[in-house]
Amino acid sequence: MERMDGFTVAELPLLRAPVVVLAFSGWSDTGTVTTDAATRLVDAYGGQRFLEVDPEHYYVFSDTRPHVRLDEHGLREIRWPQNEAFWMRIPAADNDLVVVRGVEPNLRWRTFSERLGDALMATDPSLVCTLVARPAATPHTRPVPVTGSAADPVLAAKYGLGRSLYQGPTGVLGVIHDYLRRKGANLISLAAGVPHYLNVEENPAATVALLRALRPMIGVVPDLADLEEEQERFAERVEEASRGDEQIGAYVRTLEEHYGEPEEETDENALPSADDILRDVEDFLRGGSESQQE
Repeated sequence: MERMDGFTVAELPLLRAPVVVLAFSGWSDTGTVTTDAATRLVDAYGGQRFLEVDPEHYYVFSDTRPHVRLDEHGLREIRWPQNEAFWMRIPAADNDLVVVRGVEPNLRWRTFSERLGDALMATDPSLVCTLVARPAATPHTRPVPVTGSAADPVLAAKYGLGRSLYQGPTGVLGVIHDYLRRKGANLISLAAGVPHYLNVEENPAATVALLRALRPMIGVVPDLADLEEEQERFAERVEEASRGDEQIGAYVRTLEEHYGEPEEETDENALPSADDILRDVEDFLRGGSESQQE
């Protein structure tokens, strides 16, 4: 077992040219869409943790705060930001799988990216896929769009992907992506376009869309029956919140008219503001989520 710069990495069994999937909450995730997808893969295929990171090295805890939770005995416990990697064998597919699930750090991005990148390259990956969920001008009444990109034209042709032309601020995934590129990894990215006016943590429709989009890369799709049921309930709640409000209906119809049109990669601040029109929907969904958690 190797320890360096807060990283603890265990020895791995020989894996079959694994596909690596990375998901981080923060800049690259809208709520918990991508990290929920990563968790689904880990749970579905019996992921074995081989890497973890001491959060003391990479966080400002007044910015990324730990959470207090009650355990099964009603005792309070502190949950610190976690970064973990898991390996899993996928007999039904041609490659095994490695999944990285984490929280975007506040500090030492280059060190973090290099340590993680070296650990991933040691698995001899056949492909590295980063997951992104970004706010988009898309309606909740249509399937969540997923776009993919790759700098390598061979990979782009193989998976039917485009080329990312985005220039601007980036998150830790962008830094990790750059380090892995310089190490010679085969890299692609999948991005779910989440309706920008639904500012809620979980979006099961977007998580389902990402997991389905991963099938050509990893060769399998986990059982999604429960997530699909959650997706239906989520859509029903949005409809209930917006029913009878003509402003909301008009806004969504406008988005529906332009659904499927090419959309340039942009940041959240460039989207039209729907705060005033759809505040009631957001409040309803957040309230429903909080009541369910209680």
